Amino acid sequence: MRVRSQLVRRSVAVLAGLTVAGGAVALSTVQAQAAETGTHASAAVAAAPTISIKSDKTTAKAWAKVSFTGKTTGIAANTAVQVQRLENGKWVNFPATTKVTSKATYSVWVQSGRVGVNKFRVVTAKAASAAVSVNVTK
Repeated sequence: MRVRSQLVRRSVAVLAGLTVAGGAVALSTVQAQAAETGTHASAAVAAAPTISIKSDKTTAKAWAKVSFTGKTTGIAANTAVQVQRLENGKWVNFPATTKVTSKATYSVWVQSGRVGVNKFRVVTAKAASAAVSVNVTK
């Protein structure tokens, strides 16, 4: 019985050693890939860039100014921000752009004569915001 007990303990120790070694190999592989690309291993798990949007109005008269503001993460200052409107199921560029500030924010305004619910969002080359709705009235 004692021999079997030692065999079980040794087998468990060998398996544990292989598991630890496997983790070390995986970590060194990530580090090697990062070194090849000139990045840090932690950059491999960096969060995706984001952009938010907030409207100052939910209802506006036709052609009234509606301001959008938001914050960004992972998007460089001076990056272009494009306003888009949902038209017939497709996002179409709206004639309003701005740039990300050094504080990772943006501000832009639009005017729309399209009566009814207008859905807007903002996009950069790396991210798109959620949509906001503005009900435009006569």
